Amino acid sequence: MKSELTIADCPQVLQDRVKKSQQSIEGTIISVQKWDSTPYIDKSRIVSTYKVFIQFGFEIAIYQATKTVGGCTLDDDVTVNVVNAAEIEVIARHAKWIGEDLRRILRDSPA
Repeated sequence: MKSELTIADCPQVLQDRVKKSQQSIEGTIISVQKWDSTPYIDKSRIVSTYKVFIQFGFEIAIYQATKTVGGCTLDDDVTVNVVNAAEIEVIARHAKWIGEDLRRILRDSPA
């Protein structure tokens, strides 16, 4: 399940990493999301994945951290993935299903 949040709703380690990146190069936060899942047999262990999407010119950086009810060794790690406009175009044009879905979304919901 996905929900939209503010940066203040994210784990402190993710807030700190985003703040540090914003000090070196200013970007625009375009989305902050939380995804909850229950990937373990014990469904009381909920994994919350927090994502912050920041646009830096023609690049999008996706900062990600997780928090797990019951704890997990990866909970305090922050990962960063960056894609640029040319890479997004390749995905949109050539990735089956993803490209079709992107074109449908853009057609049905123009900005």
